[in-house]
Amino acid sequence: MRKSLQIVLAIGLLLGFDLNGGPFVKKAAAANSESMISDIVGQHTYLMDNGTLWSQMDGYWMIRTPGSLTSIAGDDYGGLALSKDGQLMEWGIGTGPRPIAGQTDVKQVVDGYWLKTDSTVWLGSKKVKGLDGVSMIGYGVDENRFKSLAVLTRTGDLILVGHYSGKDLKLGTITDVNSVKSMSVTYGRVALLFNSGQVVVYEDANFDDNGTIIPVTIAQDADHIAYTSGDPDSTDILLVTRKNGTLWQTGKYQARWKLDHEISGLGTVVKTAPYTDYKHFYVKRSDNSWVLYDDEEIKPVDVPNVQQVDVSISELKPFVGESLKLNIQETYSNGAKIKVAPTASNVSVDKPHLLELQPDGRFKVLGVGQIQVTVTTGGYTKSLTVSASLQNNLTFAKLVNGNIFVPAKAVIQALGGSVTPSNGNFEARIGDATFSFKAGNPSAKINGETVSLKAAPLTEKGELYIPGELLTAASGAKVQWDGKWQTAEISFGEAKMTVVSTDTAALVKKAMQGSLAKYIGRSYWINHYEDWERFSKVTVTDILPEASGNFVVVFKSATGKTIKTSPTISSFVSEQFTDEYYLFSYDPKKKYRWSESTWNQIKAGKVSLGMTKDQVKLSWGYPASTSITSARGNKIETWVYRNFDAVSFINGKVAFILT
Repeated sequence: MRKSLQIVLAIGLLLGFDLNGGPFVKKAAAANSESMISDIVGQHTYLMDNGTLWSQMDGYWMIRTPGSLTSIAGDDYGGLALSKDGQLMEWGIGTGPRPIAGQTDVKQVVDGYWLKTDSTVWLGSKKVKGLDGVSMIGYGVDENRFKSLAVLTRTGDLILVGHYSGKDLKLGTITDVNSVKSMSVTYGRVALLFNSGQVVVYEDANFDDNGTIIPVTIAQDADHIAYTSGDPDSTDILLVTRKNGTLWQTGKYQARWKLDHEISGLGTVVKTAPYTDYKHFYVKRSDNSWVLYDDEEIKPVDVPNVQQVDVSISELKPFVGESLKLNIQETYSNGAKIKVAPTASNVSVDKPHLLELQPDGRFKVLGVGQIQVTVTTGGYTKSLTVSASLQNNLTFAKLVNGNIFVPAKAVIQALGGSVTPSNGNFEARIGDATFSFKAGNPSAKINGETVSLKAAPLTEKGELYIPGELLTAASGAKVQWDGKWQTAEISFGEAKMTVVSTDTAALVKKAMQGSLAKYIGRSYWINHYEDWERFSKVTVTDILPEASGNFVVVFKSATGKTIKTSPTISSFVSEQFTDEYYLFSYDPKKKYRWSESTWNQIKAGKVSLGMTKDQVKLSWGYPASTSITSARGNKIETWVYRNFDAVSFINGKVAFILT
């Protein structure tokens, strides 16, 4: 029945714009690298050596997909990947890597095609006809966007598939297929790298008088090869990484069979990854670092690392029994905003008897007190303090000779503890503290040490009472008597509970009933209230005080049914009638004459494209933070919610949703 939003920290980079967090933001200061980059297929698409893929989503978002990927093929806009267990994966604009149904036992992936362990080649959801018994595949696109698929069969045939008018072209025969380490393909040309280090190029236009393709050896000591685009209207260039760690390029057309140019200043090279052309490509060095060779300028490629961790919790001041959502977000050096699931390995609680992490990642509030929640992730540590209170009052407190007494069992249990009879004594535990006491005995033991009390515990009508000073000594609670309402107030900072006396109800009723009576007879429409049907009409028929000092509000529904609220504290009775989060003082369906389908979406808590701001507010509530910017003459307003869900409006209508 209460709004749960208390703290929301920043998420950003929505549609390329920074969003600022709420008032409770605290930043940690540390740095951490996830792992090393294993391969690169685009400016923003990295395969990490732990099997994780960094890819781009919607042209703005960077996403990280943990997994067990071993190879990737594609670019920033999408591609294929192979997992350790042979599962084929795909990613594209709007999604990270996900399995392709029915495609297992995959051996190799290239752009758009894949090779299975049964030696068949596949494209889309179909096997490519006529390609059986294949040992290796390669795929390339030249500077004119002409595409070539090459296959090496188990019998040694090297074939350009569908090269001339849809017909296959056999380039040659390899004596020992197992001696081929890899192949690189561009239009009309295939370069083979052998285990020995030999690099042999087969070209459709290089044949003898009998039409037989002439293989040309261009290196004997290579470790890696990759074709990349040359100058416009020029031949593609082969990047050759040699065993001594140097990187060489073949020349332009007349010198395409020669390693005529060494790229200097790179250090010891292990492999290359094409980017745009022979002047712009990625290089992996022997220390596992990557650089971008950018037209003779060498630029480091940074491993994405965590630069900030933001943490929010759905309620900093919850009531006992509530479930809390913990949100963790890592901000990376590449601008990515990654949500992290709370687990026992990255979240700790200093008082687990008061706050318990559930298997679904939410917290269950078990008792009254102040709890420190600490999150450790990405090399950062961030702590939040949760102050848990008791929503409903306990009964019955007493003031005897100036000493405050509270019912032992109810109060200790509300503090997340327990009380057990033992040989005429009572053994109690609250967290790590243990204490024992006996009715009529002014001596007690706390953690094994004897303490003297000003007043001894007592029993009355079968109920055991302990003095407030014992509770203070055992748990650190502050215990005070409120003379106005005749209640015992127990607190730990902002965490509180109230124990009423037999006189409290009459005092509260006398003080409060008069001011609350004005609501009787008024009609309201439900928003978020007692899990009742949203937007239904109810009329207040009575407001009843209870002996505990709480109130029950009695309504009559539009069908004439009497319905009652749960008992609630007096201050909330007035709040619920004036806060539209709970109740409307008007019929929203008459104010907003939207379609029934729109109202059904709102009731279900859904947001869809084209919704207005008022519709989103009714569905998701008010955002934690907002930002406004302009692009191409459009006003773009972004709302971010406590769980880092976000929605963007273009000229007042929903245009983008992130959940």
